[in-house]
Amino acid sequence: MRILKPEVAKARKEKILRWVVQQYVETRRPVGSQLIASSALQDVSSATIRNILAELEEEGYLYQPHTSGGRIPTDKAYRYYVDYLAGVQKMAAQERERIEEEYDSRVSDVDNILVQTSRLLSALSGAAGFVYTSNVQEQRVQRLDFIPLAPGVILAVLVTESGAVRHWPVRTGEIINPARLRILSRFINEEISGLSLANARKILWQHVQSGHRDIAGMADLAVQVLKDMERPQADNELYVEGFGRLLENTTEDDYEDLKQMMRVVEEREKFSSLLSKKMTDMEKSNKKMSVSIGSENTMRELQNLSIVSTSCRVGDKTIGMLGIIGPKHMEYTRVMPLVRLIGSLLEASMNSWTALPAEVEGEKEDYYD
Repeated sequence: MRILKPEVAKARKEKILRWVVQQYVETRRPVGSQLIASSALQDVSSATIRNILAELEEEGYLYQPHTSGGRIPTDKAYRYYVDYLAGVQKMAAQERERIEEEYDSRVSDVDNILVQTSRLLSALSGAAGFVYTSNVQEQRVQRLDFIPLAPGVILAVLVTESGAVRHWPVRTGEIINPARLRILSRFINEEISGLSLANARKILWQHVQSGHRDIAGMADLAVQVLKDMERPQADNELYVEGFGRLLENTTEDDYEDLKQMMRVVEEREKFSSLLSKKMTDMEKSNKKMSVSIGSENTMRELQNLSIVSTSCRVGDKTIGMLGIIGPKHMEYTRVMPLVRLIGSLLEASMNSWTALPAEVEGEKEDYYD
């Protein structure tokens, strides 16, 4: 009997394991030794393959729902498969270009960038997409800028020291003198830079009510901006899209798990807490990508699902994350690079707001002059 070198035997076992996981992902049916012999390893006997499958079962990678039937991957098998893909998977250039173009077309409206990102994740993956950003209320203000967009319309851009960005249009109802707008912007930033958003609002209200000379003639605009800054918002912003797609791609056995998960997301606070902890763990370990499979998820409602996520950083600060929630048998070969790519596109968009581009700075100076 021919004895294989240990490294050859190991490589063959891993090839069989990868093939079983991929086959199960595609068909949702237990995989038997005869199918492997006829499709994946035609030069290896069914008996040898059965022995390898038995070893993989003993090692916790596979299990057999029915005696003499095929085998199904365990969470441990999916973990091996995901880690393997992380080292070798690259997205085709053509597919990457197509997704970039679709992303640009969807998020051209800055007010809907997070909503559209979660929708695009869902549409491209066939699962549920989510985008999560952390609370900005207690973050320290870096600056508040006013960018002229058109006569009577100004874009207010609030940037925190951690890199979070809020932006909203302000309709003034009249053309504001550029010099006065510049004085107001400079005064506000001298007063609130380094303060928490809550304290910044208090300081500005005090100056408005006292009739500070630098706000004279601009009180209406200042009041409008302050009211916009106080607009009620959730502690964290969480956007989830695509549960209908999940339901379309599941069997009757999966419905109860999905209903439980949907209840968690409806509660929002519980799901946001999970994502907040995941984001913190990723930042501490300096990881950009995370895949939690089945039982690796701490919430019972998610233990038959997988979460593929990536962090979003502005500068050196992690301010949010995005990802996909789907069945454990999802196509990791496509989902992982997809999440990575969309994450990089969102990150680029958010970074573009932390500093005004040179051409915008120039336009602002022209407006002032």
